[in-house]
Amino acid sequence: MKIRRRMGETKQIVQVNGGNILLFELAFRLLTLPLLLQAVAALFRLSVRASGYSYVTVSNLVSYLLRPVTIAILVLMAAILLVGVSIEAAGLLAAYQAAALSRKMSAFSMFAAGIRLTVSEIRKRNLRLFLVLAVHGLVLHSFLIYRMLCHVKAVKFILPALLAENWGRLLLVGVIVGAVVISLPTIFICFGCMLEQRSFRGGFLRSRELLRGNRVQVVGTLVLCNLAVTAVTVVLYLIAVVIVAVFAVWFADRRLELILVLEARDRIEMVLMPLMSIALMSVNYGALTVLYVQLDRKRQNKERWKFEAGEHAGLPWMSRRNRMAALALLTALSAGAMYDAFYRGNVLAADQLREVQLTAHRGASTSAPENTMPAMEAAVDQMADFAELDVQETRDGVLVLFHDSTLERIDGTRRTIRSLSWDELQQVDAGGWYSEQYSGTRIPKLEDVIEYVRGRMMLNIEIKYAGASSDLPEKVVDCIRENDFVEQCVVTSTSLSYLKRVKAADSDIYTGYILSAAYGSYYEDDAIDFISLISSSANRKLVERVHACGKEVHVWTVNKKSELERMKMIGVDNIITDRPILAREVILGEENAENLLARLRALLR
Repeated sequence: MKIRRRMGETKQIVQVNGGNILLFELAFRLLTLPLLLQAVAALFRLSVRASGYSYVTVSNLVSYLLRPVTIAILVLMAAILLVGVSIEAAGLLAAYQAAALSRKMSAFSMFAAGIRLTVSEIRKRNLRLFLVLAVHGLVLHSFLIYRMLCHVKAVKFILPALLAENWGRLLLVGVIVGAVVISLPTIFICFGCMLEQRSFRGGFLRSRELLRGNRVQVVGTLVLCNLAVTAVTVVLYLIAVVIVAVFAVWFADRRLELILVLEARDRIEMVLMPLMSIALMSVNYGALTVLYVQLDRKRQNKERWKFEAGEHAGLPWMSRRNRMAALALLTALSAGAMYDAFYRGNVLAADQLREVQLTAHRGASTSAPENTMPAMEAAVDQMADFAELDVQETRDGVLVLFHDSTLERIDGTRRTIRSLSWDELQQVDAGGWYSEQYSGTRIPKLEDVIEYVRGRMMLNIEIKYAGASSDLPEKVVDCIRENDFVEQCVVTSTSLSYLKRVKAADSDIYTGYILSAAYGSYYEDDAIDFISLISSSANRKLVERVHACGKEVHVWTVNKKSELERMKMIGVDNIITDRPILAREVILGEENAENLLARLRALLR
């Protein structure tokens, strides 16, 4: 009964500032998350490159973490995250305090109050409070963190290997036990430190005082609130997946039904995760406020609150004009970060969120003529992560897409790309040989393809060997940089010297060495970030050795279901294929999704 009554009071206290609290949470996430992700992405890239790796694994994890540059960057990243967590938590505390006093508080005042309280704790040197708030956040978001880590490629590779070691299992158990031991006695510490303006020790003693004899009720209320939020999120997820499945059965191409559902399933989860986080923060801090007020036996704790709630609880120098200017600046910075992430790419993008990525070989070359715009468009339609393409240079220095050394396969002549100018090349029909439907298709420029795929998929740009004296590698790098495409592409070649020249021109470009056979320790070369080899040469031991060097393994050209399944099993990072639809079904396919589609087809028939 007590728990039910407290949940009812939580709902009542949320209603006072409920709309503004939701607005604060949404605005806080939308305005700060893009900036945070861009900052973390830049720092992560800097730490990995400074450590000499391009891929962090169990084998090199300790070496990576112990490097001075890594330690300094991780400390900086942690400080940024802790301040952000504190501002959000303090803003919610101020809002619920105002609600408990039946006072209205705008979303901006919540943000200002969060900054004011965070600055106050820094001045009081209550730095341990930030660590406690971080632990609270980890416990509160444990389910979300687990689901998020299930989508991160590096973690999915590292975690099983880590848990295979005795010290790894002990470490995980220690983290869980430590989080619980820290969280329980400090549940109310933020109220004591922030609202009552106590020292860290005073806030800790205050929390223990409120918990004495009430642990079961407090834990029971919080568990019930979290189960309710989780249940609602799961129901929304299932409803969204069913809606997408119905849409796929009704409107989508039969070949794409399963892929649409599987892709949408992951995207729905990625959208619901931040919404669930907002709900968890709002509901838990609301419940804690109700519990805090009820458990204080002395005048309902109002005399203890030294921080004043309400519209005037923000920063004293924040006039309306200054507020609008600050909001405009933050919005502009956030919009800039989002645009930059779309236009230039982000190291924390999809390549880190897939266990195995798929590359459409020369574009979707089974659906359209290879290395043409229609092939790139088809690759986007088939939801490939990358499109592989081949780059050569015309007589007048234009970078174009073409694979063969001559035009014989498409027009029957022995002319080379190098012997033709751009204008002459535009007279060549690059699609008629494939089918009459594509008659008149032209060979495209590299920069035109880059502009089309930007934000849609990434590119694997293979530089065809044109001799040691050719400046093709440098020209490709210039094209990538001029189009701000460094983060959305990789560059490959069969020539190691070309890759070294690419790295010399721009060390931020990821490079891959193309091989038809795998012998020796060639992958240890600093000019190589990954190897790209024929799938028949790939095996689990080779993949493990390359991963241990902090590098990736791409394989080509995999078109059979059995070979796709073998590549997935041995743990390669990227599969180059002529059949991206089949490959996606094999990599992501699940019996539950297939059964759902089959039942919907039967119902809607």
